[in-house]
Amino acid sequence: MAKKSSGPNKSLEIRNYLGKNPNAKPREIVDAMKAKGIEVSAQFVSTVKSTSKKTGSAPRKPGRPAGTTKAATATRRPAASSTGDKISVDSLIRLKAVVEELGIEETRVALSTLEKLSK
Repeated sequence: MAKKSSGPNKSLEIRNYLGKNPNAKPREIVDAMKAKGIEVSAQFVSTVKSTSKKTGSAPRKPGRPAGTTKAATATRRPAASSTGDKISVDSLIRLKAVVEELGIEETRVALSTLEKLSK
């Protein structure tokens, strides 16, 4: 088990200092903490600074929804035929899956090749 320090909470002191001085550099914060009698390294200050920025950000968007697989996308019903400039939502969803699998550039090359073959 980790040894509990009886001294001040270093991370909290660093975050408090950053609250008052948001543009402070790690070295400056180390010097300010040393003046208060708190020993910290510049690397520790940088770590606290970066993790405190992350806590206010939006959560990461997860990948594929739970319970779905690539096989599940293949069993969808066929899209309604597209006429003119209109395209069905199902077709767009299937196209999006292809683009995610191949990447945008490879999809463009494939469409260009397909267009040449159909002439």
